Amino acid sequence: MHLHIISCRILYRELSMAAALSPNQTTVSWMTQGLHEKPEQMPAALQAEIDRIEQAAANGELRQNPDAIVMGYGLCSNGVAGLVARNIPLVIPRTDDCIALFLGSQKQYLDLFKQHPGTYWVNGGWIEEAKLPSPDGYRQMRQEFVELYGEENADFLMESGIGWGWTKNYHACGYIKPSGFEHSSWRKFAQEFANTYGWELFETPGSNRLLEKLLAGDWDEKEFLVCPPGHRVVPTGAADKIRAEI
Repeated sequence: MHLHIISCRILYRELSMAAALSPNQTTVSWMTQGLHEKPEQMPAALQAEIDRIEQAAANGELRQNPDAIVMGYGLCSNGVAGLVARNIPLVIPRTDDCIALFLGSQKQYLDLFKQHPGTYWVNGGWIEEAKLPSPDGYRQMRQEFVELYGEENADFLMESGIGWGWTKNYHACGYIKPSGFEHSSWRKFAQEFANTYGWELFETPGSNRLLEKLLAGDWDEKEFLVCPPGHRVVPTGAADKIRAEI
């Protein structure tokens, strides 16, 4: 079986490892990290890439036409809502977002969410690819406020929505330890990240289980949606996350 992968670059290391272990032939379209930050634009960007692949297949431009297009995305703020499989099936994990993909299952993600509510998750992919709110950025913004408004006002502004008031929504930084290569700087970054906001830091092992199943073609209905040609991806608002509709 030949699979074409469309994935956020944040999964580069883990998906590459899964592809190396897959019995199937794979090709990949890497999408820019951060599409989920503008969820209203994300479906259009993903659909354009799906359409490009399907058109190339229809025109005989590919060495081998894919049997399925598999998505390195979960629901991702409804970023996959409305995607259409015109000629080639789409396969999408039934997860909230990429954190469940890094942890190996939606169940593990929900279990950890119950144990550690208010967690900001990081791992190697996020540290390498994402525009994280860095400790240096925090210090720089505070210093600018100090120079403009003084120490007391600077602290007030930093704790408001103008500054970094969003940090009040979190109480911990969860560092996902990779199952493959781990750079020594990643955990150090996670610790500094947590210290900056006064959060607890905890570690949990990552797992490539779900990504390996995705690329192996092991698409059980509980964990994956297979959207047939002529169908559209629709969010359900329930535990199964998404369904296929004509």
